[in-house]
Amino acid sequence: MRRYKKARKMAALLASVLVIDSLVGTISPHIESMAYMERSATVNASSLNVRSGPGTTYSIVTKLTSGAAVTVIDEKTASDGALWYQIRVKGSGGTETTGYVSKSYLKFPVSYTSDADFEAYLNSERFPESYKVRLRELHAQYPKWVFRAQHTNLDWNTAVKEESQVGRNLVHTNSMSSWKSIADGAFNWDSSTWPGFDGSSWVAASEDIVKYYMDPRNFLDETNVFQFLTHTYDSNSHTVEGLQTMVKGSFLAGTAAGGGGSSPGGGSSSPGGGDSSSYGPGVSGGGPGVNLPSTGGASSGSGGSSSGSSGSGTIESAAPSKGSTPGVSQESPHASITPNTPRVLMEYGPGVSLNGPSADNNGSSGSVTPSGSTNYVDIIMNAGTQSGVNPYVLAAMIIQEQSSSGTGGSITGTEAGYEGYYNFFNIEAYQSGSMSAVQRGLWWASQSGSYERPWNSPEKSILGGALYYGNNYVKVGQDTFYLKKFNVQGNNLYKHQYMTNIQGAASEGAVYAKAYNDEMKQTALEFKIPVYNNMPDNACSQPTTDGNPNNKLSNLSVDGFVMTPTYNRDTLEYNLIVDPSVSSITVNASAIDGKATVNGSGTIQLQSGANDVRIAVTAQNGSVREYVVHVVRQDNGPTYSSSVGGSTGGSSGSSAGPGGGEVGPGVSGGPGVSDPSSGGSAGTPGGSNISIAPDGSN
Repeated sequence: MRRYKKARKMAALLASVLVIDSLVGTISPHIESMAYMERSATVNASSLNVRSGPGTTYSIVTKLTSGAAVTVIDEKTASDGALWYQIRVKGSGGTETTGYVSKSYLKFPVSYTSDADFEAYLNSERFPESYKVRLRELHAQYPKWVFRAQHTNLDWNTAVKEESQVGRNLVHTNSMSSWKSIADGAFNWDSSTWPGFDGSSWVAASEDIVKYYMDPRNFLDETNVFQFLTHTYDSNSHTVEGLQTMVKGSFLAGTAAGGGGSSPGGGSSSPGGGDSSSYGPGVSGGGPGVNLPSTGGASSGSGGSSSGSSGSGTIESAAPSKGSTPGVSQESPHASITPNTPRVLMEYGPGVSLNGPSADNNGSSGSVTPSGSTNYVDIIMNAGTQSGVNPYVLAAMIIQEQSSSGTGGSITGTEAGYEGYYNFFNIEAYQSGSMSAVQRGLWWASQSGSYERPWNSPEKSILGGALYYGNNYVKVGQDTFYLKKFNVQGNNLYKHQYMTNIQGAASEGAVYAKAYNDEMKQTALEFKIPVYNNMPDNACSQPTTDGNPNNKLSNLSVDGFVMTPTYNRDTLEYNLIVDPSVSSITVNASAIDGKATVNGSGTIQLQSGANDVRIAVTAQNGSVREYVVHVVRQDNGPTYSSSVGGSTGGSSGSSAGPGGGEVGPGVSGGPGVSDPSSGGSAGTPGGSNISIAPDGSN
């Protein structure tokens, strides 16, 4: 009995401690309250959602692409027991964003033991210090890899400027706004929309995203570095087994019977979840269709649906996304293998024939021998042997162009008017007049000529396309995915680039990496990595800002007075002289875009002498544009006149923005330009602000 009473007293004591602890909350120390040791990491997924809390039910803060540098500042356990990291990431403008990402998609640096020989080698190659950190990590993992510095002798800023020319590089219209250009001709300020290039689904890339994808330092990890691996065929290294490993789960693992759509299970890729390096879930059999901007992403003659509306999942979990299974990003930042990229667009320089160089007759009809096989692996291996192009590269290109499930309209063999013709690499496929890109490419494939045309079978298309690529790219120095995308060598700089999609090189390189298993990665692979003059000290950050960038006014006026010069939305400073008797003025200002805010307008009290009235327009994305009206009170200056000024604007003929003044007769600023947004409120530009999360939420 005494022992029982003692146990009861002990239980009561413990209960009282628990009650006090729960009420006070600070009696017992908790390990969680200790400071978390921050760690650097990189994103190891094609496109990763950063969320406001630990779990897929939280809103998306921003998106990151493969290789993006982050700082892990904490970790939390989600309601389902999964571990999530809280991260901090710095944007291109220096702004910092915090949020949560799944533990599975971050990679931490590999410890590196100083290697004097390797350090001497890096110095002999004249790699900048900013390259060496990641090259050391790769060397620690794969000591036999060889890294060659390709000194382009080009100024970094000049190269970026050239590649940022409007239309030279494109992003999908559903990309975040900071990925899209607002340069002249790239953005319609009247309607707050981005016009399409080569179809409505693709718009001009911003300089910031061009910098990010052009900067080799962002891609020096074990997957993305493969965009720098050379493309020349090596019979000792490139094997059937390697190719089979690479195409496993894709339509290329099957046969070419029926025009290429032989992926088992109706075109859906292999099961399994969320691994960014697998073809696995996320490639829908119906998919968003072929990667042809002219068709809006819809696969001509196939079952593809509108690009940007289905299958837009980004990697972070195994939860299904809208219209798709999880695992592959339709935004195709680094490891995308989906058809959401522009098709091949040859940017020919002066004197380059559409049929390729005539000096090398490898593309001539009769100069090659078909394999006679209907097995894609055999066909691709034969094409690699005869073209001199690494067959793994050919497979990666086909997957990038036609999707892992083979839903591209260029390979169905059923396109109206071009039945029985195929164009696996989408060569010469671009919108032309009434012809869609698919039709234009198939027309070219149907013509008799070089490179085994007409391509009236999948095998002839693959073999001929391989010869075309080998002659026109690999043999003229564009022998890596990076150089195929960014031609920063030779005499035809910034032109003759294989595709317009800014993500093309990184995306195809990540697919290419799949061909190399762990054993193959221990061999002496050679990577050719570009280096530019006058590069910034650190790798260029990925832009992460979203929201409409329109921060221009549709009208600016002063009641009863005339400003000089006449109002124009691109003119930021104005002058106004008033009589000393005028103690205040009423400034009218409205934004073009209804999502922008205007500050500084209204009734302004004037001081003696000079007054600067500042009107700030803040766009939805946070960017600010300031207009200034310099007002001087001067003897014999004008006084208020009801016949001039008012709520008018010279560069826009419609009312603008909520609460904006009405535009009617008596506009002192001239006829201006009609504003199709009607009232200044512009619609969401082609879905550019829509992000479809892998859990199905927007």
